[in-house]
Amino acid sequence: MMTVEEAVRALGRSLQADCRYVRYVKAKETNDADEGLQEQMNSFQLKRMNYQHEYQKESPDADKLKAWETELDSMYNTILAHPGMVEFQAAKLELDAMMQEVDAIISLCLNGEDPDTCHPSLNGCSGNCASCGGCH
Repeated sequence: MMTVEEAVRALGRSLQADCRYVRYVKAKETNDADEGLQEQMNSFQLKRMNYQHEYQKESPDADKLKAWETELDSMYNTILAHPGMVEFQAAKLELDAMMQEVDAIISLCLNGEDPDTCHPSLNGCSGNCASCGGCH
């Protein structure tokens, strides 16, 4: 019989072999290697630090703050619209959904459900277990 640690390590290997994880890692590595995107992100961080510094002053300049907010919003939207970031966000959503399902299955098992047959219902839960057959 496999120990819990051995099972978790096997799960880790399976997670890393899953196409959703592979897509996420590839998107992250692509973005990390994109010098233009990295420059945009660094510039955004610097502007955000300047904004926070001004905001924390005893008498912050409201006009400066408003201008920086507008600029930060624009920079943020530009970064999010970058094709690499669009792919990264899509990959991250898939990976997060997979992890929610894994967490839900583990929770069901810890609540006594049959590990071979329990299935989390992550969509459309009304909170009324009668409507879905008892997903909690």
